[in-house]
Amino acid sequence: MIMSNPTDRMNIYVIVGLQSEADFLEPLIQTLKSRFEAEGTYVVIRTFNPYDSNKNFITQLINKRNDIHLYPEKVEQSTGGRKVQQYILTHGAKAPILLIGHGVGAVAAYHAAELLEKHNGSDIKFIVQIASPKVPISPLFRNRVGFLMQNKRGINNDPLSWNGTWSHSKYTFASHRYPGLLYNNSEKGRRAYAPGNVTQVDISGQPTNYFSATTGIGSVTNLARTMNIIWSWVRS
Repeated sequence: MIMSNPTDRMNIYVIVGLQSEADFLEPLIQTLKSRFEAEGTYVVIRTFNPYDSNKNFITQLINKRNDIHLYPEKVEQSTGGRKVQQYILTHGAKAPILLIGHGVGAVAAYHAAELLEKHNGSDIKFIVQIASPKVPISPLFRNRVGFLMQNKRGINNDPLSWNGTWSHSKYTFASHRYPGLLYNNSEKGRRAYAPGNVTQVDISGQPTNYFSATTGIGSVTNLARTMNIIWSWVRS
């Protein structure tokens, strides 16, 4: 929960997994900035790709894959998380922090939150994960993580949402990854490390664009639907 008063200041870090996603998220960044400032909160928003510094594509893929499968007790091993941690410490970690991750960037965003709070005493307010692989979330952060995915099934769903796991490590078979099992309450072991906020959003258009200000269902754009969910999380 993020409270507001006229003297508030907020550092917002948007973490992407691909450099091309930075422009893709610009409509969300501008809308988020406007909403906070309308409430009297001064915000500084920065975008960062923790995997882009290594130009070797294969190495990038290995780092991303390794990060996705880390359990909370092993976040110290997160390549992306450590890079996001250092970036935030360099650019501003004193004011409350809101992290928004897209794709694999959402994995690094969560890992960085764990590292910043544990080692640097940072005030992490919330982590938003959009179209992200599932990454195990610790109980300490469960209610401060929101996972947003497209409300579709099968091959039409976000490909990255089929990756990763929220299950206890004793589950080693692949079926626990399927988005269709996200809400199966009888499989509590498969949700042992799930975020406290998991929401599916109805959006239209191909390829999937959560941040389109022109495409939508009815009179509500994809951007408006996505923004309303995020706002309900950070302002509830």
